[in-house]
Amino acid sequence: MIKVLTIDDEDIFRENISAFLEDNDYHVIQSDNGEDGLERFKKTAPDIVLCDLKMPKMDGFQVLEAIVRQAPETPIIMISGTGAIHDVIESLRLGAWDYILKPIYDMGALEHALGKALERSRLIRENRRHREHLEEEVKKRTQEIQERTNELQMANRQLNSEINERKAAESQLKNSLNSLEKTIAGTISTISLIVEMRDPYTGGHQRHVAQLSQAIAQEMGFSDEQLKGIYYAGLIHDIGKLAVPIEILVKPGPISEIENMMIRTHPQAGWEILKEIEFPWPIAEIALQHHERLDGSGYPHGLSGDDILPESRIVAVADVVESMMFHRPYRASLGLEVAMEEISANRGQLYDAGVVDTCIRLFREKDFHFDSEEQTLDEIFSSFSDR
Repeated sequence: MIKVLTIDDEDIFRENISAFLEDNDYHVIQSDNGEDGLERFKKTAPDIVLCDLKMPKMDGFQVLEAIVRQAPETPIIMISGTGAIHDVIESLRLGAWDYILKPIYDMGALEHALGKALERSRLIRENRRHREHLEEEVKKRTQEIQERTNELQMANRQLNSEINERKAAESQLKNSLNSLEKTIAGTISTISLIVEMRDPYTGGHQRHVAQLSQAIAQEMGFSDEQLKGIYYAGLIHDIGKLAVPIEILVKPGPISEIENMMIRTHPQAGWEILKEIEFPWPIAEIALQHHERLDGSGYPHGLSGDDILPESRIVAVADVVESMMFHRPYRASLGLEVAMEEISANRGQLYDAGVVDTCIRLFREKDFHFDSEEQTLDEIFSSFSDR
C-alpha cells in the first residue's frame, strides 16, 4: 500500500484529504506542523509527501529543503492557498514535484497529481538501476582493458631485455595491441548495445552520427588514429540519455521547459559514465562537448572557440545534420536541404567553418549517404586495421 505523509495545520482540510486518500487505498500519515512532519518522515519513510506552505514552527519551504536533502527521490507536492506565483517558482526551485492550490474542489485532480508524481518516481528509480547496471558493466570492461594494458607493459619490458628475439617480441607486441583495441571495441559495443536496448532510435542516431563524423574527419585529413576515436565517440556520444526518462525521449508532442532541462543534462551524464574508462582517445570529452557552440551559446558549460575540441566540433555538426534529416518522435524529417541551410546560415558562428564546408562538400560533390545496413564493430575495427 502506498504511504502518503500529509503535513498541514488546517485540521479540517487535512482530515478531508486523508479521508479521500484512505477511501482510495492509500495509507495516510498525518502531521499538523513542519517539525512533527519531519520527524514522521524520518520514522515512516513515506512514498510521497503532501505539504502545506504556511505553517507554524517550520514553513513548507523549510520542510521541503530538509526532505530534499534527506531523500531527493521522494516526491513532494506543495499545497497552498496563497496562489502567489513567486511561491510556486520558489517551491519548484527548491525541489517540489508539483504545486496545488487550496481549496481543492476536485479531489480527482489531487489523485491525478499523486499518480503522475509516483509514476515519475518509479521511472527515476528504474533509471538509477539501469545506471548502476551500466556502471558495473563498464567496471568489468575497464578491468579487462587494464589487464590487457598490463600484458602490453610486460611485453615491452621483455622487448628491452630480449633484444636477440626482437622479431618475436614485435609480433607479440602487435598482437597485444590488437587485443587491447578489440577489448576497447568490445567495451564500446557493450555500451552502445545497452543504449539501443533501451531506446532503438538513439542507437540508430548514434550510428549515423559516427558514420558522418568519420567521413568529415577523413576528408579534413585527420590521422587514422583520430578517425577511430571520432567514430567511437560518435557511436556513444548520447550515452548520457540513459539518465533521461524514456517517456521524455519518445514523447510525440512538444516538451515542457522542465523536460527540456532534463534532456540538456545528457552530455554531463555521458561524461560521468565515460570519464573513468581509459580510452586512448578523448571520448568522454567529446560526449561532454557535442552540444557546445563556437559563440558560447551551447551547453553544458558554454564553451567557445578553441576551448572546444576539434573532434567535438565535427560531432556537433554531424549530430545537427543527422537530427534534421531523420524523423524524430515529435516531428517528421526536415530533409537534407533544410539541414544544409541550417549549418550554412550558422557557419563560423555556431559551427566550425571548416567542418561545415567539408560536410556540405561530402553531400553536394561526393554523394555521401548513410549506410542502410548496420556494420558490426568487428567490421569497423577491421577497416581501421587495413589502413
